[in-house]
Amino acid sequence: MIEDLSFLLYLSPLLINGLYALYLWFTPNLLPADVYLRVTNDSIVFLAGVLAIIIALVMEVWMNPKDMKIKKIGENIPRMRILAFLFIILSLIFVWSASGYSFDIFNVLDLYLEGKYAILYPLFLLGFSFALYPSIKHLLKFSVIIFEVIPIILIASSPLLLYILWRLKLSSSIIFSIPILIFIAGIALFLYSLKVEKKSKLT
Repeated sequence: MIEDLSFLLYLSPLLINGLYALYLWFTPNLLPADVYLRVTNDSIVFLAGVLAIIIALVMEVWMNPKDMKIKKIGENIPRMRILAFLFIILSLIFVWSASGYSFDIFNVLDLYLEGKYAILYPLFLLGFSFALYPSIKHLLKFSVIIFEVIPIILIASSPLLLYILWRLKLSSSIIFSIPILIFIAGIALFLYSLKVEKKSKLT
């Protein structure tokens, strides 16, 4: 049951984008290029995809026995990378179709780059998978380095990320929500480290 729901959550970003594109495709007075740009610049679609992946990972990790947690994270890392690869390939097929199957590479690439989330979403998946890979065992064993260094990185990087997203001229919901979530995650991890440290001193 958990595996089935997790599988659907991992597929949901592709399904959400595909169904939204299909809906727009049959909307009057919308060119194929407009459909591509609407889908790949919709902040709600992007956030829904990010949230689905995070929920799938958290659900698989926390709903399994303690001795299975490391294994489950390890199993999800290649899934994220495969999903990122699929997303890039499908985005390129979509943009080629939206360009009228043009063989002008620069025109197709220009249209592809205008779809901000078509680039950001695979980067998020790859970055997330690489971030998880080296720290799986340390994170689940409550490594002191992880709990001391990562909160500082998360908290310190949130203003920089805010500036980068602002420079990319993304929607205000994305510009503010992602840095705030990262900042909160840093604070939460820092407070958790204090709790773990306090417990270790009492034992």
